[in-house]
Amino acid sequence: MRKLTRAILAFMITGGMISALSFPATAEEAQIMVTNTDELTAALKNAKAGDEIILRAGTYQPAENNGSWRPFQAAADGTADRHIILRSEEPDDPATIRCLTPQSKCALSITGSYWEIRDLKISTAAKGIFLAKSEHSVISGCEVFDIGEEAVHIIDDSSYNLIENCLIHDTGLYTPKYGEGVYIGSAKNATDYGFECHFNTVRNCQFGPNIAADHVDIKEFTHGNVVEYCTFDGTGIQGENGGNSFVEIKGNDAIVRYNTGYRNGCEKQLYGFDMNVQLDGWGQNNKIYDNTLYLDTDDCLIAKGWKCYTEVFRNTVAPAACAYDGNRVLEVLGYRLTGDVNEDGMLDRTDAEFLLQILCCNEVPHFSPENSDLNSDGRLNAADLTLLKQKLLRNDTNEKPQIYVNFKKESAGKWRMSNGLGEKTVTFRVGAEPGMKLNMGWGCWDPYYVDTETGKEGKWIQLSLGTVRPNDDGTAEISVELPPDATSVALEVYSCSDDSGKREKDDVRLIDVRTN
Repeated sequence: MRKLTRAILAFMITGGMISALSFPATAEEAQIMVTNTDELTAALKNAKAGDEIILRAGTYQPAENNGSWRPFQAAADGTADRHIILRSEEPDDPATIRCLTPQSKCALSITGSYWEIRDLKISTAAKGIFLAKSEHSVISGCEVFDIGEEAVHIIDDSSYNLIENCLIHDTGLYTPKYGEGVYIGSAKNATDYGFECHFNTVRNCQFGPNIAADHVDIKEFTHGNVVEYCTFDGTGIQGENGGNSFVEIKGNDAIVRYNTGYRNGCEKQLYGFDMNVQLDGWGQNNKIYDNTLYLDTDDCLIAKGWKCYTEVFRNTVAPAACAYDGNRVLEVLGYRLTGDVNEDGMLDRTDAEFLLQILCCNEVPHFSPENSDLNSDGRLNAADLTLLKQKLLRNDTNEKPQIYVNFKKESAGKWRMSNGLGEKTVTFRVGAEPGMKLNMGWGCWDPYYVDTETGKEGKWIQLSLGTVRPNDDGTAEISVELPPDATSVALEVYSCSDDSGKREKDDVRLIDVRTN
């Protein structure tokens, strides 16, 4: 019966809407067995859609440094139903592709789409794998190490690629400041490459030890890249040129989730995650959630970003005193959005995948029972999955969630909010006995205010809310609009009373803070 239920649910979720990343077998595949370096060079040069290039165990290495930027390279394109596969014959005894030294340019360069690079060792080069002008390609089960600069570079308008189940370590041996594990995109001053490297995924990879720079670097001009289910070992981070975190984000709409990171006493690592604005409009709308970090010291920040709007939530950190820093880093307590099963503020295929797993009695990293109950019957069942599928098929995914925001009680009748609320409309819900009169106000620091007389920048803005009276249910809602990048937002009860006289400020409580 359970097998039948799983089959029915799987059919419901996949029916033309959602499918795992898959690479179907083709009827006209050509299997090319490779046993030496010359055969590998020829197979790559002559590759065509549907080819499967299979490497016998051994080392494939040029006899001399012939000056080629790419001693092992391929430019052919596969197709959606006829991929080009490059793999080891025996995954448990992988073939090794290498150059002569960690200064020897690039070990493997692919400038075509629909490739699968599987179960290989890539080593001893300035760059390990170079994926350029490539879309819908996969790097899976590879070990990349002994690299002078970055291990894997997704560059030059390469999008929709997947890096999964890889082991990446010992990078930046000759140039630590360029020693990233995975580098997505190009810096703003690059001139030879296209910048649009979007919707790439780095999944279930192990990074470190001895990755000299950021383990994953997501550059400006990119959007929609995902880093998930990875493990980071900070041992060996050198901290040069800002390479001092597990993941650095300079693009937009990136997602970093379900990862585990160990700082392992590396003093050069200053942040778990680092966000930076390289150009106006970039480094925005990123999400960092459900990660587990062991940072050794509370001097190491969970995430840092100035002027980078980033939503952070449900990250588990030791020591617990580790903090977030940034005027636009928003600490989220929860999202209310019908169909947002994994409670990340978005409606997408992950919600359907999670709900399917829940109905099949499997565990997921996190789910919201309230958001998942689409038919509001108090239960999770196939009807909810059907409604979610219909919602996604209609592309009815633009509804904005209600975002519940973190706050801390600072003193009796005074609360301080998370940063990241600049330019938003914020609603405070307070609780007190019906009949009480609350004399209240709110304030924030406005970094953009300029005193016209002195030229001094920044000002604390304090505004009175007058008398606030709770409703019959003992609650009152207060909405305010914040200036751009406002920080240190505070809500305060100046005094409170009822018909019997003065009351204590602690008789008033802040129930929740929300925005959208």
